[in-house]
Amino acid sequence: MKPSAPKSKELNVCGWQAVSALFARHPDEVQRLFFDAATGRRAGEFCSLLAVRKKVYRQVEPAELDKIAGSKLHGGIVAVITERPLKKVTREVMAEWARSKAPLLLLDRVSNANNVGAIVRTAAFFGVQAIIVPDHPGQALPGEAAWRVAEGGMEFVDFFRVPALAPFCAELKRSHCLIGTSLRGNQLSPSAARERGLPRPPAIILGNEERGMAPEVMTQCDRLVKIPGADTVESLNVSAAAAVLCWEFFGRR
Repeated sequence: MKPSAPKSKELNVCGWQAVSALFARHPDEVQRLFFDAATGRRAGEFCSLLAVRKKVYRQVEPAELDKIAGSKLHGGIVAVITERPLKKVTREVMAEWARSKAPLLLLDRVSNANNVGAIVRTAAFFGVQAIIVPDHPGQALPGEAAWRVAEGGMEFVDFFRVPALAPFCAELKRSHCLIGTSLRGNQLSPSAARERGLPRPPAIILGNEERGMAPEVMTQCDRLVKIPGADTVESLNVSAAAAVLCWEFFGRR
């Protein structure tokens, strides 16, 4: 008897902004939709689309919606989709990034899913369409918490996974200028680094919330920058740092 294929993992997309963006960009991905009475009053278009596709949609009581979402932080609506696989970086993908001078974000073991979601929202805002993560147990992936915090940003950003970040950086620096952050030494501010000019289009690397970038990743950086502050606390949250750096290197283009 032939073994059955493993069942695809499902993911809950919660919150009006995230669900609205999902229906606007990828409505065919929605398998089921649940909502409370208040949110159902403005979900008619979603229900009509699902009715045509013979998909389940249903108004439920708040307690049942909490159970479906696995959280009370659902914003009154939950769309169930099949989890999207992370993409692979191929030679063709890297060639297209080089040709288009694509803005890129690399995450080096960013471990908090809420931070990943906030970074995705920032990336979408500044037109960054690709985020690269390592295949590392310390790296948070785009799960339900990240989707919720991203507020629809997941529809505009693709996640790529590489076996290890340092060897990938060694290849990427042929087409991009790798910019990392460091709290040690007298590094340039992001503004100063940008104003002095970059030899290639920028790719920003964001390190782990507590330990920063791994040493082998840091050595691959073309520029190390430090966001200046009032010296009252050591650093910004990684998602806040992402917003500052994306503005400096992508928002000012």
